[in-house]
Amino acid sequence: MLAGVVLVVLAVWRPSVAAAGGAAVGWWAVLAAVQVGLLVGALVAGVRVSLVVIGVGGEVRTWTRPGRRVVLRNVPLLMSVGVTSVRGPVRVRLWCTALVASVVLVAVAGAAWWAWGSDFWRGFAVAGTAVAVNALWPRRGPGTTSVGWFLFSLPRLSGRPLEEYEATPLLNQVTDAIAVGDLDRAEALTDELVGRYPALLVSTGARVAVLSLRTRYLEALQVVSGLAGRADLGPRDMAFVMAQLAGSTVNALEVGLVPLEVGAPAVRNSLDGAVKLGYPRYRCAGALARLALLEDDHATAFTLANQARQTSEDGLDRADALATMARAQMASGDNAAARATLVEAERLAGWLPRVAETSARLNIA
Repeated sequence: MLAGVVLVVLAVWRPSVAAAGGAAVGWWAVLAAVQVGLLVGALVAGVRVSLVVIGVGGEVRTWTRPGRRVVLRNVPLLMSVGVTSVRGPVRVRLWCTALVASVVLVAVAGAAWWAWGSDFWRGFAVAGTAVAVNALWPRRGPGTTSVGWFLFSLPRLSGRPLEEYEATPLLNQVTDAIAVGDLDRAEALTDELVGRYPALLVSTGARVAVLSLRTRYLEALQVVSGLAGRADLGPRDMAFVMAQLAGSTVNALEVGLVPLEVGAPAVRNSLDGAVKLGYPRYRCAGALARLALLEDDHATAFTLANQARQTSEDGLDRADALATMARAQMASGDNAAARATLVEAERLAGWLPRVAETSARLNIA
């Protein structure tokens, strides 16, 4: 919609190739400035950069280590950055990160107005300003949070939503322990997290993650099911709850704790509900791939798992998607391809229950 508004403005005001070219460059430059600003802001404020994606399209190469994932894609035109706080004060650090990003993007967009004089720079200024306004407009959903939300809304946050952020450093210790397979430490830290913040979603999420990695799937499903009736959760929170409920149900389905005819509709309903509340559809690919595999639709399972692999945001998610791909290949009778697929999964997280189980099946085969 924003792109359409910019095109209409330029078509009416300055209908020229130079203006259109300037708009394209301005659009790209300010989008890039937002992400570069986040990188600089994270460095200044002492915030962890957890994800950097360079480009669009299929993956060319990935670099994964605990706490950070870097992805290079086919067309390196755009970049996206994910940040998280690993030490307090969380609100101050995230606000400072957003402030630096805002200064950078406003500087880039504003420079075009100083260079005003040709159609190219007019197009650059109009498009760049539109992107800057969009980035600075406060909005927060299950898929993304704008720089403007951190800048203008985070300082006014209070109650449980603020505590969710303040608990982030301890939560990141849990995820760091999980990333290297240290489940004993992860469980101890989760107990501490739940003890400090028993009502938070991040605490419940950490508990569910540890229980699932311990293959205590029924307990995990019971924990996340208990969130469904909470009246204090808004649409964004419920989107995450429904997505987590779908994942826990798939875990239970795979080991036979829930009948397929009962669990499959529940998974789809949960994911549909999450997407309607704003949860990104691409993040549903992993659960849907596993469900397709249980329903003996091996081709669909492989395709969806490959999508999950390419859009994964950490090493464990990627390893899990690779395990699903390998299982789909095994089910199709191609054990050699499954072994080749599983090599990367074992390198990333050979201890992960689904990876280890898939590897054991291949060794028997």
